[in-house]
Order: sequence, then C-alpha cells, then structure tokens
Amino acid sequence: MSRRTFFIVQLLISVGILSVSILTSTALAQNSREATSASYRRRGDQWLAQRDYERAIEDYSLALVFDPNNANTYYNRGIARYDMGDFPGAIVDYNRALMINPQSANAFYNRGLARKASGDLEGAIFDFDQALELKPKLVSAYNNRGVARKGRGDLDGAIADFDQALKLNPHLAEAYNNRGNVKLSTKEFAGAIADYDRAIKLNPNYSVAYVNRGMAKKNMADFAGAMADYDRAVTLNPDLLEAYLQRGLLNLSQGRRSEAQRDFDRCVNLNPDAKRLIEQRIRHSAPRA
Repeated sequence: MSRRTFFIVQLLISVGILSVSILTSTALAQNSREATSASYRRRGDQWLAQRDYERAIEDYSLALVFDPNNANTYYNRGIARYDMGDFPGAIVDYNRALMINPQSANAFYNRGLARKASGDLEGAIFDFDQALELKPKLVSAYNNRGVARKGRGDLDGAIADFDQALKLNPHLAEAYNNRGNVKLSTKEFAGAIADYDRAIKLNPNYSVAYVNRGMAKKNMADFAGAMADYDRAVTLNPDLLEAYLQRGLLNLSQGRRSEAQRDFDRCVNLNPDAKRLIEQRIRHSAPRA
C-alpha cells in the first residue's frame, strides 16, 4: 500500500469515527431532552392529581419546551386547563394533540366537552361524532352528545343518545337524569319522574336529580312531593342554588312568602347575580290574566 493510499484510508476512517461521534452525541442530546420532558410531565401529572392546576400547567409547558411534539403532554395540559375553567385554552391544547395524533378518541371527546362548556354545541356534537367513530362504545360520548343535541333542540336525537348510553351502561345515573330532562321539557311528566326515580335509585345522593324530580312533581300538582325533593336536595348539597330557587318559587306559589324570601335570600348569598334570575322566574311563573 502506498503512503498516499494509506493516508486516504486513515482519513476515511477518521471521518467515519467523527460522524459516528456526532450521531451519538445528537442521539444522547435527544434522549436527554425526552427524559427531561418526561420528568416534567410526570410531575405535572402529580399536580393534576392533586388539583393544583396552575403548577400542572407550568410543568406541562416546561415539558413541551423539551419535546414540543408530544401529543400526550398537550392532552394533559388541556385537561388541567379545562378543570380550572379555561375552556378556550383547553381547546387549543386538544387541537395541538389532535394535529399530532388524529386518531385519539379521548382528545376528540375532551375537546367536545370543552366546546360544550363554551356554548359551541355544534362543534361539540362534531367532536363526539368523531370520538364515537374511533371508539363506538364510549358511553360518556353518547351521554354528552345527547346533552348537546337537547341544547340544539334535537330532542329525538338526544333521547336516542341517552337510550344508547343506557343500553351500554344501564347503571349510568346521569343518562337517566338527562333523559328525564328531555321528557320534562316535552311535558311527559310521568315519564320524567320514572327516569329521575331510576337516577336516584342508582345514586341516592344525586342532588340535581331531586331538584328535577321536584319540578316534574310540581307540574303534576304533587306539591308535597316536590317540596320533599327540594328539601332533600338542599340537605345533600347546601350550595345548590337551583334547589333554593325552585323551593322558593314553590313556597311563593303556595302563599308562604316568608319561607320563599328566605330561599331567595339564600340564592343571592350564593350568587349576587341571582337576583335578576329570581325576578325572571317569578314573572315567568306568575299566572296570566
């Protein structure tokens, strides 16, 4: 081998060793970034479990600095933002998660919840549709799509969704309550009461179902039964404004003005803006000449 050939071979070997070194260094750096991101995400998960949403969001944001294409981190940060009431922020995070992983039924479902909470019922229904395409037995998606459909005035579609949810899970108290609400809105009071009965049997502490059943009973002139349901609701949940409001309206309609005023005062104590709502409900419930 000539000196020139030997020199070229040595040069190629050196270049090869240098290239391997660069690749190894790059891989180590990438692994380090992913490990750091995972560490922040795990701590964010711990904060989320403790309902410390601000710290959870802070850690998820740091995790994304090191690994900006991690769909799970965006998804988890979306949960934290949703739970603290930042629905637009949650939607942005679920959007990013779905751009990275468009096959995530859970991301579609959670974005649907955020859209529903924001008042975008059409967008929520779209998301629940997508979630159910990917996961046809996602019971909660049927239940929440039913709520959104009721809000859009599609009562038949809402009933179909609640029926399907109960077919998949006959022990879902929320679906019975929600189906009862549709029946209450169409003045099928006996059917509504039957559904509220089932909801309460499954969950005896379901304060909202007691309020709803009380309204159905009131519409059937079972005033004593309605009062008993409102009383039970406020016992179970002393901060449930709607229970005091409905009990106040019933007391007022029965001529118990002082009892009604106490209930209305409780509403205002819970939420100062309730005064206008009380006035509207009183006008709505007043007999017309």
